[in-house]
Amino acid sequence: MPRFDPLWFASPILVGLLALSGCGGQPSTDRQAAAETPAETPGPKVVPGTDLAGDLARAQAFLATRPEYEQPLGVGLKPPEGVQSSSAASCGRCHTQIYAEWKVSTHALAWKDRQFQAEGGKSGNRWLCVNCHTPMLSQHDQWPVGLQQDDVDLPILVQNPALDEGLRDEGITCVGCHVVDGVIHGPGLSNSHPPHEVVADPRFTDNRVCLRCHQAVATYPGKQYACTFATGTEWAAGPYAAAGKGCADCHMPRAEMPVAEDGPVRSVPRHWWRGAGIPKVAGIQPPLKANPPGLGLAATWTDAGVHVVATNAHAGHDLPTGDPERWVQIDVRYEDAKGQPVGTPGSERIGQTWKWYPVAEKVGDNRLAPRASRDWTVPLPDGAARAVVEASSHRMTQETADYHHLDGYPRFLVTHHLVVTPQGTTGGVVAK
Repeated sequence: MPRFDPLWFASPILVGLLALSGCGGQPSTDRQAAAETPAETPGPKVVPGTDLAGDLARAQAFLATRPEYEQPLGVGLKPPEGVQSSSAASCGRCHTQIYAEWKVSTHALAWKDRQFQAEGGKSGNRWLCVNCHTPMLSQHDQWPVGLQQDDVDLPILVQNPALDEGLRDEGITCVGCHVVDGVIHGPGLSNSHPPHEVVADPRFTDNRVCLRCHQAVATYPGKQYACTFATGTEWAAGPYAAAGKGCADCHMPRAEMPVAEDGPVRSVPRHWWRGAGIPKVAGIQPPLKANPPGLGLAATWTDAGVHVVATNAHAGHDLPTGDPERWVQIDVRYEDAKGQPVGTPGSERIGQTWKWYPVAEKVGDNRLAPRASRDWTVPLPDGAARAVVEASSHRMTQETADYHHLDGYPRFLVTHHLVVTPQGTTGGVVAK
């Protein structure tokens, strides 16, 4: 649920309602002044519980009245039959390769993500965002059972005495997607004899599992946050949906390998979920082959200047999608024959623009739809012998990172590096 601190938020993410979340907005003196003003409304209210079963029933009854993206995906208070534990490590004893991929994924870091933690707990709406970052009720320290004044910032909460802190720290873990009503679900595999029951579920062969979190669009009147994840509708309006391609075709590329140790080799979707490729923790990220940058970039030398063409070449949704603070930037700088800068650099920002204070409002959007292109020319200065064109994917500005005390937090990733001369263009994708 994107929003600006000091109120609590965005991504996925969450953008609080999604696994790959983030916060929207920029620091301002008006907001900082507002943050120093004592609140005149009450905060979340924690009430005594009765018993585990009763409190769980109360929470589930309340959550059933909320939109789907405000609901957890499951309960998870006990592991499915035939499984020792709900932890990903337990699953990884048999599903070794899948577990190794998940461990470096953005999903595995959805709870421990420093941005998510920095923004969490600054308003009472935390209960909205945990449902995608930790999608099982067993991962939540408190459960909502109602609202005061019908205000999402003023939940009525009970403590969860069965909190599984280890499972919580796993974020979007195996059981979050694969366990429904205590039973393991999956896409269904022929000639499979697992030690536990597996239900073949058509949701794993379309986009429904993904879109529980990655399609969350809502505004909250009078609030400085909003859910802005429209990845599903962006995909549905584009050419990939018409061609029968869904989320997993790009974000879970297949490999020939066994699903479990000693099992037959099959065509198996990878569980890396690289996303935009910007790591949550420096040095921990899936490989580039998990999915390449969505951007396609070309540049040529002309008499008027360097002509740049940016294309959403690989993403089945708008580029960038999800968290409204994310943007793609393309920078062009000229150099003389000695490599010294000449002329005025050019820069193009591709993304959304939001105003967060006093209420959340989108004021601009120049993102690229699937397969759409944009081109422009950066004027040629005197003395230019070559141009360097770089593209980068950004999570947040330095100003926002400083405001949230996110020193050293990875904010961006350089994706392309081109060198353009009158003789031609060299370079390409450089993202790791």
